[in-house]
Amino acid sequence: MIRKTQVNSLKQLQPTIELKRDIVYNAIKSLGMATNSMIAKHLDWDINRVTGRVNELVHDGKVKDNGTYKDTSTNRTVIIWKAI
Repeated sequence: MIRKTQVNSLKQLQPTIELKRDIVYNAIKSLGMATNSMIAKHLDWDINRVTGRVNELVHDGKVKDNGTYKDTSTNRTVIIWKAI
């Protein structure tokens, strides 16, 4: 069940979320291709601020998966993103 207070809070946050989504999108465009970690480093943000916005951009069809990348700092294979 969604409470009225939750809906009101989301409405108030929507402009901020959209601005942050645009910032992340522009960072990906600027970098050409980037992992979540690269985007976070470029913006000087925590990665947790980036991943949600990237998922929204993928859902909106503005960003796509462009393969994988071996992140040497974490020794993990991660997705590299590209703006459409």
